[in-house]
Order: sequence, then structure tokens, then C-alpha cells
Amino acid sequence: MSAEENNTSRRTAQWWQRLGSALGGPWAPRARAGSGHVRCEPDWSWRLVLSDYDLWCVRDGLGRARLNGRDISLTAGCLLMLRPGDEIEAHHDPHSPLTVTYQHYAHDDPGQGEVAGACPPHLLPPRLVHLDDLPEVRRHLDGLACLRRRPGPDTSARTTAALAALLLEIHAQAARAAGDLPALMDRRIHDVVEWMTCHPDRRLNVRAAAASAELSADQFSRLFHRETGESFRAYQVSVRIDRARELLAESSMTVSQVATALGYTDHRLFTRQFKARTGIAPGAWQRSS
Repeated sequence: MSAEENNTSRRTAQWWQRLGSALGGPWAPRARAGSGHVRCEPDWSWRLVLSDYDLWCVRDGLGRARLNGRDISLTAGCLLMLRPGDEIEAHHDPHSPLTVTYQHYAHDDPGQGEVAGACPPHLLPPRLVHLDDLPEVRRHLDGLACLRRRPGPDTSARTTAALAALLLEIHAQAARAAGDLPALMDRRIHDVVEWMTCHPDRRLNVRAAAASAELSADQFSRLFHRETGESFRAYQVSVRIDRARELLAESSMTVSQVATALGYTDHRLFTRQFKARTGIAPGAWQRSS
């Protein structure tokens, strides 16, 4: 499959389903010896021909690398997905040393149960990924490190699952960079949305939300609409009604109890807003669930 075909296919849900199935089954990644989180020594340099797969994530610092003849700047959020046979040379600025996390791994050969020399190319992320969400990748890597520190009979299975999840995340970030998936929500808006979702009973005014995002009210309102497609007020109502639908369908609470729990002092307003967004009254929704 060509790079162009691969990029096109990454826009489809079927491609992601096949990728998830492959990484969770016949081509599951298996951790190998060689992993860690290090701050490279001042005189550090690297010159190697890879014998396996190596995930190499720059978390801090500055450096340069030459990968298969390609020059690469190494900065925080730069991820190298190295493959067997890759040739790499690297060094860093001793005044801004690299801090990296790495993990060597292999893929199982379908039907053989043995380490394979080459995984199908469409299952591999690009060799260079500029992460747009380094904290999420760090979270996965830190989880792998925690598993390594707690060896037990479950370690192999859990490490394989964790590695597969990490590779899917890397694929997603590479796809976003290529325009095959939507960009991440602006972090300032994301944090406000998370707060509203966790506190559907609370009322947050736009000025307080803007202040938390360190924006003016007008800047915040424009950015919020651009990122969510709704006004701030409409989004708040949507969050409350979404929670109301869950409570009415999955709990034994009455319509009045749900309205009160979600901060409505006027239950008629709750009914109007619920019907405007679902097409039916809350009582009818509960009976049909």
C-alpha cells in the first residue's frame, strides 16, 4: 500500500477497525529488552543499525539526528518510530540535554507465534511523528514503566495491551498531522468543556470561563464556538440535557428529581429545553428507554 493510499484509508472507520484488530491480535506488539526514561549524559551520542522496533520519544531538550539519510531536529514532542534495519545517528546540545523515553518491541508473526522480521507497512506509524498531544503519549509511556516495575503473571498480557493502545494513539496523532483526522480541541476550551461535563448541575458564566482560559469574554466566545460549533450557553444546556437523558434512562430518579439534581429551579424550563433538544418530553423519554 502506497503512502498516499495509506493516508486516504486512514480517513475511514473500517481502516481504524482493521488496525485495532491487527494490533490486538495477529500483529500484537510485544515488549523486548531495552526500555527506559533517561536524561542523556553531556557527551551522549547515538549510532546504531536497528535490529528490532524502537519507540523513541523526546520529552525535553534539543538535538539532531540523521535517520536513513534524513536530517531531523530533535525537540520535545518529536517521536521516532524506528524499524529493523534503520540506520540512525544522533547527538544533542550538552547545554540542553535530551530527556527521552524509549521502548524496544517486536510484532508477532500471524500463524507462527514467533517474532516477525517485518510488520505490514500499513500497520506502522511514520518513522517521524511530531506529537500534538505529548502529555497523552507520556501517560501511556509512564503506564508501561509502571508495569515493568511490577512484574507478575499478568505483566506480559497487560504490556502487550498497553503497547497496542500506545501505537493506536501514535497512529491517531500522525493522522491528525496529515489531516486524516480532525485536530484536537484547543486545550483552553477542552479544559472548560471537561469542567462543565463533570459539573452539569453548576452554572458557569462566560466571564468566569474566559478568565480560567486567560482570554477576554469576546475572545473566549469566538474560540469556543469555533472549537465546539455551539455558543457557550447552548453547549452548557446540551451538557445538562445529555446527562438528563442518561439519568432518565439508567436510574430510578423521577423527572423532578433529575431536574433538581441538574440545578433547575424551574422544572418547566427543564422540560422545554429537554424537548427542544430531543423532540420529546422527559417523561416520554423515560418511558421509552
